[in-house]
Amino acid sequence: MAGKAWTGVSETNVAIIVAAGRGKRIGADVPKAFLSLAGEPIILRTLRPFEACSEVHRLVVVVPEDLRARAEAMFAAVPVTKLAAVIAGGPERLHSVARALQTISPEAADILLVHDGVRPFVTPEQIACVIERARAVGAALLALPIAETVKEVEDERVIGTLERRRLYLAQTPQAFRAAILFEAYERALREGVTATDDAALVERCGWPVVIVQGSVRNVKITWPEDLLLAEALVRVEEGK
Repeated sequence: MAGKAWTGVSETNVAIIVAAGRGKRIGADVPKAFLSLAGEPIILRTLRPFEACSEVHRLVVVVPEDLRARAEAMFAAVPVTKLAAVIAGGPERLHSVARALQTISPEAADILLVHDGVRPFVTPEQIACVIERARAVGAALLALPIAETVKEVEDERVIGTLERRRLYLAQTPQAFRAAILFEAYERALREGVTATDDAALVERCGWPVVIVQGSVRNVKITWPEDLLLAEALVRVEEGK
């Protein structure tokens, strides 16, 4: 399920789920996307809202190379009906997404989404809304306004206070017209540019990017405390 470019029908929306990180900050023996969340791997919970969203037609999942066979077996057992490919990630997030793009024919896709494999609480409605805005404008992402005062610091000394009215926390999924994301990645790889999210690569190409209201529930599981919060959210949502 890897390598060859998928050439499905046109106007297909494809979600790239990035789960290739090792998750050193969470201090686990396995990558964090494979950790158990209320008895189920986080990555499976992350895929579920994309499976449920009618606006998403195909899924490409990026995992660590040494866990690809394990992931394929796991997805086959569920099964994940929209799965088009499971591929091995690269050394950095940018390279992982770039490898996923190699499996997708630009002519076969309409909207491309990129989502963190450890954000299991996004909703099908949020996914559909981001797709709708990307189709209208070209690029869109979930984002959350910052609620607390933000300080700019250098060597532990505060050198300024930022105007939070204009500051938002970027979330995923982020959605793009296929041609825009392919262009952004081609340019970034050619120029040796890296970024912490895909929207930043699109921004530097001059394309407008708009936000869709995110949610505090759309947490990215990064630290051990995040996993505890996620467990609590599952108990609330599933009535456990």
